[in-house]
This record gives sequence, C-alpha cells and structure tokens, in this order.
Amino acid sequence: MFIPPSWPQTANRLGVQALCLTALVSCGLLPPLGSGRLKKDVQDLHALAPENWAALPSLPEKASTGWLADFNSTQLRVLVDQAITANPDLKAAAARVKQANAETVQAGAAMFPALTTSYTASRSQSPGDQRFAGLTPINNRFRLPFNMSWEIDFWGRVADERGAAKATRLAQEENFHAARLSLAANTVRTAVTLAEAQTLLRLAEQNVQSRRVQLGILEKQMDRGIDPDRAALDVSLARADLARTESTLQQRRASVDQTRRALEVLMGGYPAGKEAGIGTLPSLQRGIPAGLPSELLLRRPDMRAAERRLEASLRRESAAKKAFLPSIRLTGESGRTSQDMDNLLAPDSAMWSIAANGVQTLFQGGRLVAGVKLARGRYEELLETYKGSALTAFQEVETALAADRFLRDQATALTHAATEAKRSEKLALGQYEKGLTDVLTLLDASQRAFDARSSLVSVQAQRLRNRADLHLALGGEF
Repeated sequence: MFIPPSWPQTANRLGVQALCLTALVSCGLLPPLGSGRLKKDVQDLHALAPENWAALPSLPEKASTGWLADFNSTQLRVLVDQAITANPDLKAAAARVKQANAETVQAGAAMFPALTTSYTASRSQSPGDQRFAGLTPINNRFRLPFNMSWEIDFWGRVADERGAAKATRLAQEENFHAARLSLAANTVRTAVTLAEAQTLLRLAEQNVQSRRVQLGILEKQMDRGIDPDRAALDVSLARADLARTESTLQQRRASVDQTRRALEVLMGGYPAGKEAGIGTLPSLQRGIPAGLPSELLLRRPDMRAAERRLEASLRRESAAKKAFLPSIRLTGESGRTSQDMDNLLAPDSAMWSIAANGVQTLFQGGRLVAGVKLARGRYEELLETYKGSALTAFQEVETALAADRFLRDQATALTHAATEAKRSEKLALGQYEKGLTDVLTLLDASQRAFDARSSLVSVQAQRLRNRADLHLALGGEF
C-alpha cells in the first residue's frame, strides 16, 4: 500500500497523541477489583500446611532436586530423557502453552488503537432530473484514508481481561511442568515394573529348571522299583507341579512383553516389544528428601497452576463488574480524497476528522448482573477446588512417606524369609534323597522358596515405584 509522503500535521499528531494517551491511561488504570480477597484466600489456604509431616517424625531433609540420581541408574536417565523428548502427550501440553501465549496477545491487543488504511476508487452517474447545470453526469471519487479506532481502557476492564489471559497462560505453563514431572515419574515406574517383570521371569525360569531336576530324581527312584506305588504318586505330583511352574513362566513372559510395549509408547516409539529397559532393579542412594509441608504448595506445579487459575477467575470477575462503567471511544480519519487520480496527492486533497463518544449501559435485561454472578461463582468453585487439591497433595505425600517405611520393613522381613526358605528347600531335598521325608514336603519347600524370592522382588520394586510417587507428590525437579 502506497503511503503519501506529506500527511497533514493534524494526521501526524493524531497517531502521536493516541500513543501518548495510551501510555497515560495504562499508568492510571484501576487495579483489579477483589485483589485483597484473593490474597487473603490464598494465605488462608497456605495456612492449612502443618509444621511437619505426620508420617515423618524426624526433621525432614531439604526438598530434592535432581531426584532421578537417587535411583543410581544411567539407563534410567536415558529412558526418561527419551520420553521427555518424544512423548506426544507432553508435546501436546507444550502446544497448549503456545496457544495460551497467543491468546494473551489477543487479549491485550484491545488496549492499543486499531490503525487501518485502504484505497477506494469509485465511479457513479447522477440521474438526468438531478443534474445541475455545469456539472458532469459522471462522478469519480478516489480515497486513500488512514483510520484509527480506540476504546480507552479508562477503568482497566481490558487490562483485567488481559491479566486473566496472562494468568491462564502461566497456569498452562505450570500444567506443562506438571505433565513433564508426571511423565518422568511414570517412566521411572514403568521401567521399574519392567525390571521387576524381568527379574521375576528369571526366577520363574530357575524354578522350572529346579522342578525338572527334582522330577528327574523322582523318576530315577521310580525306575529302581522301590515302593513303585509311592514313587508313581511322587512322580505324578512332581509333573503336575512342573506344569504349574511352566504356566507361571508363560505368565511372566507375557508380563515382560506387555510392560516393554507400554514403556516404548511412553518414550514416543512404536510398541514393538523390543525395549531392553534397565535390566535389574536399581538401589536407592539416600533417605527421603521431603522438605517442609509449607513449601509444598509453592513447589508443586499443579498447585501453582491452580493459584494462577484462581487469579484469572478473579480478574474476569473484576472485568465483569467494570462493564457497568461507561466506555469512551475515539475514532479518527486522515488521508486524501479527490475526483481525479492525478490530484490525489495534491496538498488541497487532504482531509481529516476526529471524534469521541461515550456509552453508558442502562438496561440489558440483567445480562451484566448475571455475568458478575457467573464470574463470582466460578471463582468460588476454583477456590474450593484449589483447597481440595491442596488436601489431596498433602495426602499423597503423607501416604507415600508412610508407605516407604512399611515397604522398607516388609522388604527386611521378606529378605529373612527368602533366606530361610532357600535353606529349607535345600534341607528338604537332602532329606528326601535319604528317604527321611515325603515328596509333598519337598515340593512345598520349593514353592515356599520361590514365593519368598518373588515377593521380595515385588516389594523392592514397589518401594522404588513409591519413591517415584513421593517425588512426584513433592514436586521436586528430576
């Protein structure tokens, strides 16, 4: 679009005055109505935090950052990094942040004047009975106007709407951080579950091999012909037990396959069932870095997002109240107009106009009042939701803290049980070979040893998953 080089001085002042008035009004805007109420509500909610965790009687360590190092596994770090890079759900969360950024810009655009320009060329003919002497029946008109339209945000209504959009954008950013932490914790849990399934599979393979050795011993005794009826019964029982352990082996293989595919999807890859995972269960490197309860609502991104949503709701309520106040709009036009294209840029073709109007709403059938009530109801809903989320956050931490102690003690007991069960299995086999016990005792001892080792592996894995849940509940960066 061609812009004439010599606009009238009035048109030049029009844009300068508009920008100055924008800065002046933006500095004198009314603050959001109800800001004190929001501050008090948030303070009251933060006061819900106890001085210390009920499930952690000793003084808690400082809240952790880089908690992934607690698991002492470089392979686990690789899996988490891959998931953060390629997971489609996390990419969708990042896209929502971009949308919120654009919506913030859109909401703030109304604070500035709208400037447009256009070019119009028209040609018309007057009717014969309306023509004046000396005037041609054909009329040409060429226009090159520069238009400005601006609603002055004197009361700060548009600023409130922009603030609501900004708070919503910040909430989306916190949602992205929460999704990122959740993905990291979920990847750790799934990798631990895969390592658990692989370990249980190896135990099942060892159990099958052990039962086959036992069956071979029983079959040799039956071949000797000593007490053939009892030997046949022992062999039959051993074969049934072997078949059951082989069935368990297939279940463990299926569990490994399913968990592999689930981990591959988390990492943004095709579920081909080929992911090796971390192989063995990692070991925890330090105690519980819980931090203080009062820090939880400030550390967890989902809690920060809830507070931002509450702020956005308050600003929308403030904007709804300010809609009752009068609005002031400025309009202006400056440019060139001529009947001849050749004279469009001539000095005497300049034209301009400026106008201001104020509008006060008198009656809209209760629409504005309903808008205020709607915004206030949404604020109250979000406040109560925030309180419920805070209590849930405290519950998640307390539950994970208590579970860590229970699982630790359970793992200690199962370690002793597995040691004794293994010893019992060895003694039962030796006594059976000497004819001092029956086959049921041998099979039962073998099953107890297998169950004890399997239970120990499951509890160890559950404690690792619980530690990931605890870090997620605490909101610490991984």
